[in-house]
Amino acid sequence: MWTWVVEGTVEKISPLLQWKHRQPAEIESDLAYLEINRSELLSALSEYLDNSSLRTKMADWLFLNVLTYSEYIATVIEVRKHSMGTERYIKSLFPPKNNHSTDIADFTSRPWHLPATLAMVITAWAIHPLIGVGVTSYAIFKTYRQKQLRVKINAIFASMLQTYSSFNTLDLSWPQVTSSLERSRALGVIWDSSLYALAELRTGNINVEQCTDQRSK
Repeated sequence: MWTWVVEGTVEKISPLLQWKHRQPAEIESDLAYLEINRSELLSALSEYLDNSSLRTKMADWLFLNVLTYSEYIATVIEVRKHSMGTERYIKSLFPPKNNHSTDIADFTSRPWHLPATLAMVITAWAIHPLIGVGVTSYAIFKTYRQKQLRVKINAIFASMLQTYSSFNTLDLSWPQVTSSLERSRALGVIWDSSLYALAELRTGNINVEQCTDQRSK
């Protein structure tokens, strides 16, 4: 579904009549205006996998492309909402930015955080050296853990986007599709199992066709 907004007012919500591979410059607009019903898509994919007469190259690509993109969008939304708070996140959507960043630090930076931390540490040392040591150690540990988390999240974002970007053609190599999904999963990305089922099914079909061609020669 696409939300049409004019001067801050929702004019209408209408279904998309076609789908194209999304580019990085479109992602922020999609976060603001595009809604993908993943549960309905996954239900449709389940029926598609069970019915061989429905399978086409276009449908294969469409399911793979839309579902990997919707998973990326859903992950970005969840992380940003958790990091920024729902109200601040919604405000950040409008107007949509032209450039999409996979660095979570761009959405979690708070100018007041460092001065507040320094003030807390100075106050703790003024009360008692032992308290100062404890508060300083905690501040350092918390900063280190936050940095580690940012690195991990950024790696997940980059991997998901790279995986999605590789699905920009109808002429898919299904072994490579499986490999791309597996590489991102190794970094902590959780793709729906139906995508693996589709890739495994198509990889199997490719192998059968190759074997048939070899026997016919």
